[in-house]
Amino acid sequence: PSDSSPQNCFTFEAGPSLYAGISPTKSPNPLKHVFQMIDEEPEWITYDTWGAFLPEAPEGYELSIGADNFLQILKDYGGPTAVQD
Repeated sequence: PSDSSPQNCFTFEAGPSLYAGISPTKSPNPLKHVFQMIDEEPEWITYDTWGAFLPEAPEGYELSIGADNFLQILKDYGGPTAVQD
């Protein structure tokens, strides 16, 4: 679990799915581990691009998954020190 509330409920964030994947059998994704523990395997929809919206890019953008494309978005919209930051 990534977070525990005062009511002892657990929540999971979606971030690891993008970077670690959730469909491979040997995924490091914590949510994948939960599915494995309860012996469930959902039908996974895989993708190789993702879209996002930033205040600096209200029209949105789509890019391939991976660091190179993300670094280009930082260069385009984040200012001169965004990549270093």
